[in-house]
Amino acid sequence: MIAQTAALETGCGWLDEVLTALDANRALLAGLLADRLPGVGYRRDHATYLAWLDCRGLGLGDDPARAFLDRGRVALNPGLTFGPGGAGHVRLNLATSRAILAEAVERMASVV
Repeated sequence: MIAQTAALETGCGWLDEVLTALDANRALLAGLLADRLPGVGYRRDHATYLAWLDCRGLGLGDDPARAFLDRGRVALNPGLTFGPGGAGHVRLNLATSRAILAEAVERMASVV
């Protein structure tokens, strides 16, 4: 109860900063994908720090995360982990620095 009270009384500024940073990363990712991986589908979702990327247009099969890891050295969550509707998809964590996000997309682009 003490921690919850402290968070509600003093954590709002921190939360606002986190939400602003995540929104900036969503915009950055959208721009990077449009520029470097236009075959990847992405819909900005403001309710999460995770991006669901539709990679079916890249010709990497049902598990593009494997190709990105093996050939691009970038680890993503395989869409297949989330059920049959996840085939051809990957999940990317947006809660990182802009530099790491840009590097990840660049490595993904090197695979295709």
